[in-house]
Parts: sequence; C-alpha cells; structure tokens
Amino acid sequence: MNRTIGYVLIAVGVMVMFFSFFSMYKVFVDRKPVAPVVQLADMNIRSQVGNMQIPMDNLNTLANVGLFAVLMMFVLAVGGKIAALGCNLIKIERIHDALLQLENKQQITEPKTLKKL
Repeated sequence: MNRTIGYVLIAVGVMVMFFSFFSMYKVFVDRKPVAPVVQLADMNIRSQVGNMQIPMDNLNTLANVGLFAVLMMFVLAVGGKIAALGCNLIKIERIHDALLQLENKQQITEPKTLKKL
C-alpha cells in the first residue's frame, strides 16, 4: 500500500516540477507575458526645469517577472518535497520487507546486515 502511494507521490511531485520548469521556460525563453500582479502608476517629479514624468512600465515588468520567478521556485520546492515524501515511503516499505525476510534475530544486530538494507 505504501509503495503504491509512494510511486503516486513521486509522479505528482515530478509533474509539479515539470510544470514549474515549463512555465519558467515559456516566460524566460519564449518571452510570454506574465500575469500583471504589480501595477505602478507613472511618477511625477517637480524639478527646477518643470514637471517630469517618469514611466514605470519597465519597473512593472521587472517586478512582475521577479514575483513570477519567486512563485515558480516555491512551486518547484513543493514538487521536490512531494517527490521526497514518496521516496521515503518506498524506502520505509523496502526496509520493512527486508527485515521481515531475515531468518533469525541475530542477523538484525550485526551492523553489516543493517548497512545492506
């Protein structure tokens, strides 16, 4: 039972990681736009020459891409944790099966036997 759940968790974790990689590839290589989360208005500055307007389009793009990268790194880490949980479930099941197959209790206490597990 744990082995099946472990393999499912590994598959889900790998799919989440591929989703993160694919999304970052589309944004950074194919130059697809990201969802606008930050919208800064143009800034007006008074100076000796007069009023100056500073456009914030580039700063908006930079902030949105930065937030997207942070989000995708978080999703990537979550996928890695899910896959690691599946690996641990499979490992525990394997150790449990190996301990059940040992013939006598004296072999359990030997360090060489435990290292082989």
